[in-house]
Amino acid sequence: MPRSRRRIRRPAPAAKPRSWRLALLGWLSSWNRYQVGRVIEGVILTWLIGAVGLYLVERRANTAFASLVESLWSVWALLFSGLDDAYTPKTGTGRILAMILMVAGVGLAGLFTASVASLLVERYLRRRDVTHFQMDDHLVLCNWTPRGLEWIREVHSKILTEPRPIVIIHDNPDEIDLPDKQDEPAFNDVYIVKGDPTNEVILHRATVPQAYSVVVLSDTREGKHADGKSILICIAIRQICRGEHQPNLVVECHNPSNRHHLLKAGASEVVSSDSLGLRLLARSALFHGMSQFYQELLTVRRDANEVYLVPAPKEMVGLTFNEVSELFLRYRNDRRSCLLIGIQRGEEMMINPIGDEAGPLQAHDQLILLSRIYPSAAQPLPTSPSITSLREEKPSK
Repeated sequence: MPRSRRRIRRPAPAAKPRSWRLALLGWLSSWNRYQVGRVIEGVILTWLIGAVGLYLVERRANTAFASLVESLWSVWALLFSGLDDAYTPKTGTGRILAMILMVAGVGLAGLFTASVASLLVERYLRRRDVTHFQMDDHLVLCNWTPRGLEWIREVHSKILTEPRPIVIIHDNPDEIDLPDKQDEPAFNDVYIVKGDPTNEVILHRATVPQAYSVVVLSDTREGKHADGKSILICIAIRQICRGEHQPNLVVECHNPSNRHHLLKAGASEVVSSDSLGLRLLARSALFHGMSQFYQELLTVRRDANEVYLVPAPKEMVGLTFNEVSELFLRYRNDRRSCLLIGIQRGEEMMINPIGDEAGPLQAHDQLILLSRIYPSAAQPLPTSPSITSLREEKPSK
């Protein structure tokens, strides 16, 4: 969950003069993963400069550099094959340029080879499955489709100061092509466990019993039997998660008629993208612009309103829905302000209850809030009067 973190700003150290060697090393070490492209740019730039330089100093003394086209061909051969009698410069300046080009050619060829090798090794390591690790309070994603990339971006949004690690369980890791973490920080702390998510051994390897939430994507390879595999995954997860800690199990439903079977198999929540999509199309047809509203509501980004479930504070127990709503409505001064839109009580969700439908707030109720910031210990619920004053007033009632 989002939590604020105070950063301590330290004075920057005084700048020290750097030698050209340190500056060169710093420049080389600052190359990012696109260094393959930069090496190619360096080869082309060296080739063009060398061809023009040797053309200017050798065109009258050597037929290999008599024209700019001939000079381009000769310098290319000089860079990657070395000196030959036909390409040997005749002038002193030309020979110095040839020496520089040969050294540059060897260096650029080595850099290109090393860059390609490092990218291949990095890609292999990112695709390699993790055989064993210790982790808890993380997110587990069972099965994989390209839609999983957007899911990772959402749950690792920039507004989350401490995003939870993600473990992907899939039987074919080669199908999982993750962007590099330097290109997209959202793909930090993403691990892959190779195996069938219906296998209890694989689930233990992904430390599913210690997970915060488990999401089961519909396996499109199974066709109309995709929900059947999801049901088997739910049964396997509930079989190994028998302690007090039960991860929330969210399952994507391929066929809405199988929703009841998934719930009986142990799913905490069932999401049918087809059903939600049809309902959204219907609402947009009746009330123009509703699709934009839902898109804004479901998009995780900075300064966007989200719907959160927050345990009701003890000080609010006994208050009615209207009284709690008034506490939030009086506090509209900063971005922590929120709106109370409903109450979750056990399996029952009451959205916008009228009159005394919800009754007084109970101990295990959860508040359904529309807010820009997730209320936490660092950023408590903003109320007027404050919850502290409510604690002081309550015994006198």
